[in-house]
Amino acid sequence: MIEAALTQCYGRVSGPSGAATKLGLPARTLDSKIKRFKINKYRFKVPRAN
Repeated sequence: MIEAALTQCYGRVSGPSGAATKLGLPARTLDSKIKRFKINKYRFKVPRAN
């Protein structure tokens, strides 16, 4: 569920368009779960075009 939310939010954890909001969790709680499960949140980021 966490990885699916991070995919939909392009790696953003907090904020109104972040995965924490989508999952209904506080951002710090989601960040702790990401660390506990050793999820690399940076692999969900989309590289910006210059």
